[in-house]
Amino acid sequence: MRNIRVFGLFGIVGLFGIVAVCVLAAVLALAAATSSPASSPASSPAAGPAQTDYHVIGSLGVEPAPEWGRKAESLSISREWWFNRTQMVFITQGWRYVFDKGRSRILVINAADGYYIEVSMLADTRDLVDPEYAATLGRIRASGTISKSPNKRTALERECNTTAISEWLIDDGQHVFDRDRTVYATIDVPFDWRMYRDLTTWMVSFFSPDMAYFGGLRSIDGFPMVETDVSVRNSRSTNYGVEIKHIYAETPPQEIYEIPQGLSRREKLGRKDIQAIRQIIYLAYYF
Repeated sequence: MRNIRVFGLFGIVGLFGIVAVCVLAAVLALAAATSSPASSPASSPAAGPAQTDYHVIGSLGVEPAPEWGRKAESLSISREWWFNRTQMVFITQGWRYVFDKGRSRILVINAADGYYIEVSMLADTRDLVDPEYAATLGRIRASGTISKSPNKRTALERECNTTAISEWLIDDGQHVFDRDRTVYATIDVPFDWRMYRDLTTWMVSFFSPDMAYFGGLRSIDGFPMVETDVSVRNSRSTNYGVEIKHIYAETPPQEIYEIPQGLSRREKLGRKDIQAIRQIIYLAYYF
């Protein structure tokens, strides 16, 4: 067992047309159904008990530029993952996302507000959003360019591939967000990293990504070990980085992959749920 200390984040389908929506849904559904550690020996979990779980602990660091003035201070935000062979849990800022490829479902859990939402990976994502917010969300378009480099980088004794990403959001025709980041990702981890990629690209799909951008994100193999990130919103820049402190083989808390008792069920993702997803994927929304 070895501890890991790294910087990284890897870093969702609007209402932009039935054909593109169906293609995105099909890609995500196929990934959920076929993603398997056994399909790539280099990314397979280490040999051991069938029920081995891996616990990943990290934090998101946020450094606003001076032009934010007193509106913003440096932040350190906890991030946590659990992996078993068919499920992954991602926890941050009171939200818990449970990706279950065996059931082709995602649980969005907000325990602080006492509710959860259960959605199918096979569902048309337009049907997952509250109609009162769907029109607003439908104005947003996500796009970007992905460029893979032959350069390699070693992060904590793991060889990483290098990908440069420039991405932006357009709201009702206006540029509202830009980000440049370099991602160093590796398949040399003892869990199925594809589940995290599937969750994050599912989140991206809510923001009507164009197909080249979306496909480029899905082509990035491995768990993000190091990421440098500069985001600009309203002419103000922010630097981000995620530090992964540990990866443990560990027994998970009881029912970490299940719906907590006592929560009410909601049928649709509302404004708050989508804003939380946007904050996770496009980080320049903390201020």
